[in-house]
Amino acid sequence: MLLILIGENSFTNLNAMDKVNFPALTGIRALAAYMVYIHHYNPFSIEIFGKYTHDFFNEFHIGVTIFFVLSGFLICNRYFDDPNFSFRSYIIKRVARIYPMYFILTTLTFVFFAIVYSQKEWIDLQNYFYNISFLKGFSDELKFTGIAQGWSLSVEEFFYFTAPLFFIFINKSRIYLFVIPIVFIGLGVLLVSYFSGIECNGFMKSINFMLDFTFFGRISEFFVGIGLALLIRKYSPNIKGMTYLGLVGIILSICALVSLKGEGGYGVDTLTGKVINTIVLPVIGIAPLFLGLIKEKTFISNFFSNKVLQLLGKSSYIFYLIHLGIFVTVLNKISENQWFVFVSLNVISIFLYLYIETPLHRLIRKNQD
Repeated sequence: MLLILIGENSFTNLNAMDKVNFPALTGIRALAAYMVYIHHYNPFSIEIFGKYTHDFFNEFHIGVTIFFVLSGFLICNRYFDDPNFSFRSYIIKRVARIYPMYFILTTLTFVFFAIVYSQKEWIDLQNYFYNISFLKGFSDELKFTGIAQGWSLSVEEFFYFTAPLFFIFINKSRIYLFVIPIVFIGLGVLLVSYFSGIECNGFMKSINFMLDFTFFGRISEFFVGIGLALLIRKYSPNIKGMTYLGLVGIILSICALVSLKGEGGYGVDTLTGKVINTIVLPVIGIAPLFLGLIKEKTFISNFFSNKVLQLLGKSSYIFYLIHLGIFVTVLNKISENQWFVFVSLNVISIFLYLYIETPLHRLIRKNQD
């Protein structure tokens, strides 16, 4: 998830974007990853903190929404209308950013569980292929196999490959900011109607799956990010209080999701909840927060810009990839203390970022250049 999301900061000089960044938006990646972690390991038990508090933090899956909006913003800010754009260079850079670590960790995951839990059998090669090719993200049955949270990378990769085409249309008319998401949601519905009667590993199995786990249903989050990048390019708004307005919008959106939860599941299990998560939250919460972090000097922007948060933000992709799976399984053998596991995962993430991810990324970029 992850991943992927490293900010470059220039609204006027597109050719200089590799040399600058948005420090606060790099730091916010750590927050998004930690929110997903809390969602999966909610420490706020009903017995101690009450049902509402427990349900509130259960909805911290919105960390994924933050990642998607951030991805749309950063990719648009960097590549929209770039006179030196090369699709080949663009794809290599995107793949170099997320694929090496995903491939390594996915392979380790399959080998580990094959050895530990299936001594008489080896890796399910077909499932492994679906994972390393990101095709699992289109299957309701396979979406949580391998690195379970890796389904979101299928969404990210789909966006990366289609973004340059989107930018061509949006450059012609801003109406496509609204038309394209509607078209893709409609296309998702058509794919579900076609594949729902076919036994195909759960490929595009249901409307709920399509809306929750595929780019067809999550496209609006990326487009809110794109819209924000284009807004700043043209108008460079400097409205005071956007940081706090965004935080309030995020909190209110989470509260709305909690109110929709009912007796089981999450607020996003309802259609209204899906609209809140993919449209309302990005528009009234995440986008204003990003705008404030970019344009305002507050203690919040200073916090997310400090050196510790920068390192945690840059390693957050790996943290996101390993916060479920083999590393947690091994760490729990040592201690099930949640703080121990959380801190250990961060240490491992930083180590892998510094000594594996960064060198691999530089090597791929160097060979490409």
